[in-house]
Amino acid sequence: MFFLLVSSLFSRFFVVASMFEQNCFDYQLLLLYNFNKLFSNSHCLGFIALFLESMCKLYIITEASFLNSSKHRTFSLNFNFFDHTMHKHKIYSLKKKAFWYWMRILIMFSILLLFLIFYISKQLQHETYQGIHQTMDLYVQQLNKSMETAENCLWEFANNNTDVVDTITSKNNPNAVISQIKASRLLDNTLSYMTDIDGMFVYGKANDHFVCRYKNGGSNDCSSYMKKLLRQSGEDASALNFKSWYYIELERHTYLIRIINDLHGYLGAWIRLDELNTPFDDSNTIFLFADENGIPYDNESWSDFKLSTDFSTQKPHRIRGKDGIQYLQVAEKLPSSTCSLNALIPSEEVNTPIYNMLKLLLGGALLIFVVSLLWTVSYEHLISKPLDLIRKMASQVKEEQQVPHPDLSNERCEEVLEIGETLNKLMNRIEKLKINVYEDKLNLKALEIQYLKSQVAPHSLINCLSAIASMPFTEEGRRLTNEFVRTLSNHLRYTLQDKTAVPLKEELKYVENFLEMTELRFPGCLNWEIHVDEKCRNASVFPIILLMFTENTIKHNMIMGEELRVRITGSLVERNGEKYVVLTHLDSGSGYFEEDLEYLNRPVSQQVHDFDGKKIGTYNLLKRLYLVYGEKAHAHFSNEPGWGARSEVTIPYIPYREDGNPPESKIETSEPLFSHASDTPQVPGKRNES
Repeated sequence: MFFLLVSSLFSRFFVVASMFEQNCFDYQLLLLYNFNKLFSNSHCLGFIALFLESMCKLYIITEASFLNSSKHRTFSLNFNFFDHTMHKHKIYSLKKKAFWYWMRILIMFSILLLFLIFYISKQLQHETYQGIHQTMDLYVQQLNKSMETAENCLWEFANNNTDVVDTITSKNNPNAVISQIKASRLLDNTLSYMTDIDGMFVYGKANDHFVCRYKNGGSNDCSSYMKKLLRQSGEDASALNFKSWYYIELERHTYLIRIINDLHGYLGAWIRLDELNTPFDDSNTIFLFADENGIPYDNESWSDFKLSTDFSTQKPHRIRGKDGIQYLQVAEKLPSSTCSLNALIPSEEVNTPIYNMLKLLLGGALLIFVVSLLWTVSYEHLISKPLDLIRKMASQVKEEQQVPHPDLSNERCEEVLEIGETLNKLMNRIEKLKINVYEDKLNLKALEIQYLKSQVAPHSLINCLSAIASMPFTEEGRRLTNEFVRTLSNHLRYTLQDKTAVPLKEELKYVENFLEMTELRFPGCLNWEIHVDEKCRNASVFPIILLMFTENTIKHNMIMGEELRVRITGSLVERNGEKYVVLTHLDSGSGYFEEDLEYLNRPVSQQVHDFDGKKIGTYNLLKRLYLVYGEKAHAHFSNEPGWGARSEVTIPYIPYREDGNPPESKIETSEPLFSHASDTPQVPGKRNES
């Protein structure tokens, strides 16, 4: 599924790239919308979405700007189909996601493996226990059946053969020998089909006759013991157990004995316990008979151990023998006896299948680990590295770097190579469009500056002609007019020159020239001073940056017979590691009106040009400051206490070049370096600025 999704993304990307090359804008927008649907529906490949978004939007916006500047076509892009910050779902890295999915699979497999080991070990233990338990249960049932059959046979023998029993148990009976022979035959017949019974006997208390029969290889010691026991009891039978089978231990063997009390004597049978273990001899399991206290009967090595007597539980008990081996105890109570049958299973016998299964599982786990390692190496070369290259290219596009040229010399992925080649073509195309747009903006800026300059020159000429018109028609007036006209010619030659930048000292020279012309018109009425730091006199400025303020001051505040003061200062300052020239023009006139201050201190982008002829000079000055220096230039207007209008201009310090070219324009908007606020208190004025 992953490879199908990646292939779909690559195919759509190439279609978009080819259509971009053909400048098919309508289809570009349609495919951009289809991309958005794809990424919105499949909540993955976040960084590829970001890569395609940045590339597509950058191309469309750049080409749209180029076509708009070329008067070809205009349209707006007020959408953001790929904005992952507005996406409803959390984005993630595909590479990290695949890695964590694989880690989850390994963790789940490890947990499953541990669970299987635990479950199988428990299951094998349970199955082994159940097998032994069922075997013992069957054997105990068979043994109990044999014991019950033996008891029934003894009672039947006593009830059905009364003549024989009476003859054996009566005194001075001449047929006693014959009855003993007959009794022996009857006992032999009974033992022939009693598989678990080893011997049977009949004892007469009156005549002390003891008839005993046992199987071939049977126990003579038990026969002798029973004969001795019965003779010692005599008439007192309280020492004998007539209730159930009970245990006795002789020199060579141990037995279970059952005695039945008849009217004239005793009948009984016995079972040799060591013969009962014969069916289990092929197994490593140890079978022990124990009394009601859990003490084993027939095994000397276990005689010091006390086994569990809890027969109600279905779980095996654990016990450690003298040899240090751990055993599982399985116990079954013999219903017709006071003893129990116990099976001791070595833990190794139970754990051996578990160990074999564990080896098999660990072998499978090792195989999966090797496969995982091979897959990880393949993932690193086939998926991770190509995705890293794509992400690197997407990051370069996002950060608006130059044309990305990642090292693809060692790359063998066809899709990545095609993406890199297509991306480089697109970025080259975008760079060309950006250069064209930038050149168009420079040309447009030059035309706008020329237009503003053409407005300022007539404005300055009108001010000078107004001054000439006010000259008196006297001999002295004609002399002053001639001198004024010569000075005016130099002044107009400066204002109408083709240069877009002049050194500050040249601007100051023509400011002084204009002030001298004013002194000719108003002798003894003008008091002016210029204090400019020598360090900033070679700074590059555009013409009439200060002359415009001086002309407005003279025009609106110069009155014959009244003194007018003008002060011009300039200094070089350093702010945030950059040098700036601060020019201040101060006069003693009536100052600015409040509404004019509010308008002039606005950002240039918020000022609306007044086409009725007012404020042309100041507006053009602010506009030219913005066009030439961008946001790094700043102008502030206020009223100075004790003086009048205060105009302050701050521009970057750029040394003047003899070619007269203007400083590099900073059209791109940025945060202003200076605030429009001023700590200087404002005094209401009466001046009408033009």
